[in-house]
Amino acid sequence: MRAALVWSDELLSYDFGYGHPMRSSRCKMGVEELSKIKELEIFPPRYAEEEELLFVHTEDYVISVKEGKAGDLDTPVPPSMYDPARLSAGATLRAVELTLNEGYDIAVNLCGGWHHAFENRARGFCIFNDVALAARYAQKLGAKRVFILDWDEHHGDGTQKIFYNDDTVFTMSIHQHPSTQYPYVSGYESENTKTNFNIPIMPGEREQDILKRVLPQIPLKVRPFKPDFFIVQMGVDGHKDDPMSSIDLGDRFYEEIAKIFARCVKNHNSKVILLGGGGFNFPKTAELWRKIVETFIENMK
Repeated sequence: MRAALVWSDELLSYDFGYGHPMRSSRCKMGVEELSKIKELEIFPPRYAEEEELLFVHTEDYVISVKEGKAGDLDTPVPPSMYDPARLSAGATLRAVELTLNEGYDIAVNLCGGWHHAFENRARGFCIFNDVALAARYAQKLGAKRVFILDWDEHHGDGTQKIFYNDDTVFTMSIHQHPSTQYPYVSGYESENTKTNFNIPIMPGEREQDILKRVLPQIPLKVRPFKPDFFIVQMGVDGHKDDPMSSIDLGDRFYEEIAKIFARCVKNHNSKVILLGGGGFNFPKTAELWRKIVETFIENMK
């Protein structure tokens, strides 16, 4: 079992500033927790090249980010955020390289999981959609079919939109029901297709019932799709103690979902990258990320 963590303190530059919930210090705490895992080797990130950003994003949008003309009140994008966003995306591309080119079974980028960014728009604290970029890059490196599992509290709307008509990428999102949570306009079961599957969770639903409903669906969706590469957006902002959460997920949820998905990856003799996503309760976010990574390592041996 070979596992890698992509990190350097340069990634702390992906930060929206004082008073904003998306602070890079949460990733630093996560790295401090993950450094306790003896199997993890640390590798520095690289910047995503502009032509790599175009795997997913429009040229006009990339230029608008560079010039500081993208973004909104929730996701401010001054020109100074262009390089931090490229580095964050590049860290995810480095994770793909480590798995597909350099023999690692698992690679982690905590400063990633920016699933709200559209091809031409920054939103939801996300500038470049590294989840989608990873899928496209994996395909360029030889993967044919990519399975994306997103269990962040918020629906992975940007990722869904990018791949909605692409039957080579399966997008599965487990999230708080969008009638009660951002992004509000997507993430409904009515959007499900052959290669897109949403499981919305209503506030008040018991964790035991959620697990019974969610866990069996994962192998049922993975098995017939026959993926040869896996991506996880492992946001933990659905935890009951997270300030963003209105659903009642406990530690057990994240451990059980990581366990079953890790076994799917192993059964397909494949590789997986794990991307941070949401999580705003410190230091609980870091502790949950560590548990998820440890669970993947243990269940892919």
